Amino acid sequence: MANITLLDIEELKKTKLKPYVEKSLELRAPDPGFHAVMGHNIDLAEKFYLAWVGAFNEGALSHRLKEVIRVMLSRMAHCSY
Repeated sequence: MANITLLDIEELKKTKLKPYVEKSLELRAPDPGFHAVMGHNIDLAEKFYLAWVGAFNEGALSHRLKEVIRVMLSRMAHCSY
């Protein structure tokens, strides 16, 4: 099992990730855990977040495909989604 510490969201708000963290908290997606894990590499976290927004919030993916992705991710995590 991977061993990575989750960073404090308030500490991440002191970095250039602040607008992304705040928008995520406002929209409740992606989960704050995304930033808490990805924040170990600020530049990578920013790029992944921008890709996520482009795919899920700006219409780069169809609604149907997004639902398939959500279901597959929930099954991989053994979530009763």
